[in-house]
Amino acid sequence: MTAEAAGGSEAFLAGLEAIGVSLVSGVPCSYFKEPIRRLEQHPRIRYVPAVNEGSALAIAAGARLTGETAAVVAQNSGFGNLVNPLTSLALPYRIPLLVFVSMRGWPTADAGEPQHHWMGKVVPPWLESLEVPYWWLTTDGPSPDAVVKEAGTVLESGRTAFVLVGKGALKDAGAAPAPDPAAPRASVPDRDDLVDAVLAEVREERILSTTGYLSRTLYNRGDRPGNFYMQGSMGHVAGLALGAALARPEERFVVLDGDGSALMHLGSLATVGHFTPANLVHVVFDNQAYDSTGGQPTTSATTDFAAVARACGYRQVRRVGTAAGLRPALRALLDAPGPGLLAVDGKVGGAPCERASNSLSVAGIATRFAAQHRSAGAHGGASGGHREQT
Repeated sequence: MTAEAAGGSEAFLAGLEAIGVSLVSGVPCSYFKEPIRRLEQHPRIRYVPAVNEGSALAIAAGARLTGETAAVVAQNSGFGNLVNPLTSLALPYRIPLLVFVSMRGWPTADAGEPQHHWMGKVVPPWLESLEVPYWWLTTDGPSPDAVVKEAGTVLESGRTAFVLVGKGALKDAGAAPAPDPAAPRASVPDRDDLVDAVLAEVREERILSTTGYLSRTLYNRGDRPGNFYMQGSMGHVAGLALGAALARPEERFVVLDGDGSALMHLGSLATVGHFTPANLVHVVFDNQAYDSTGGQPTTSATTDFAAVARACGYRQVRRVGTAAGLRPALRALLDAPGPGLLAVDGKVGGAPCERASNSLSVAGIATRFAAQHRSAGAHGGASGGHREQT
C-alpha cells in the first residue's frame, strides 16, 4: 500500500500511536503541515513547537529519559542544528528517538530554491557515516504507519532511527482547510504594511530580510540593489546584519526579522547588544506564526521581544501594534544611534508573492549587495529598483 492510498497524515499519526509515542517536538516544514495540524489537536500525543531543530531533539530526549516515547519532526535544511545534540546527547547516552526529516531539494532542488541543493544530497550519507539507521517514506512506498512501525523496532534496542520524508508522502487527499483564525482588528499591521513603511522611511540604508514571506514581500514591493533576501539560514539574519554593520560603520543597516526566525537563535540579540552597533536597526515582525510553512503557531505569544532587546543592551527599543504607528516608530529609530529594535505586533496576511530567486540568482543577490559599499547612497529609499504594488 502506498503512502497516498493509506491516507497520509492520518496513517502517520496512527503509526506513532501504535508504537507508543506520546510527545512530538519539532520545527515545521510544509511537508509536515497536515500531520502537525492534527498533532496540535491530538488527545493523546502532545506537540511541542521548538525554536530550532537541536532544541526539538533535546526536548524529545528529555521526555524519553523520563519514560515517554518521543519523536522529532524537522526539515532537512535544519539538519545541521540537529547534529550536535544527536552526536553528543542521543547517540552516546543511548537515548532512543524517532526523527522524521523532510527531504527538501531531494532528489533535485527546484530552480527557485537553490538553498536546498546541498542538504537534499547529504543527509543519507551523513546518517550512514554516523551508523544511524534510516528509512524512506515516499508517495510510492509503504504506508506511513508501516514505515513508522518498522523504524520503531530500532528504539527497543536503545538506538535512534530516522525516517526521511519525501514531498507529498504525508499529504491527505482532499484534506479539509485549516479553520480560519479570529479576524484581527483592521488596524493591526500585516507584512505588506510593514514592508511599505520600511521602504517609505529608508534612505541610503541597506535592508536584510529573513527567509520566508518577508523576503518575498520586500522583493516584490521594492527591489533594490541594497536589499539582501535570505533564503534558508533561518534565524541568522540578525547575525548577518551585525557582521555587515561592524564591517561598515559608515553605513546603516535595517534587519527585517520574523518571530519564528528571531526565536530560533534568540542569543543573537545578546551579541548585537554587546557590540552596540550604532548603525543597526532590527525590526521583528511578530504574527505568532510560521507563515510560509502553513501557519503553524510559534511560541512568541509569551515572549516580549522589546523587553528581551532592552535586557540584551539595545540602545533604542520601541513596540508598535498599529499600521499607522509603523512609520513614526521606524523614523525615530533610524534617526537615533543604535542598535535599535522595533517589535511589531502584527497579523498573518499579505500576498505570498514570488521568491526573488525566481528572477535573480541568489549568488547575484549577494554580489550586487556586496558591491553597494563602493557606491553607498546611490540607491536610496523605495526609488531604487522597481516598486511593484501587489
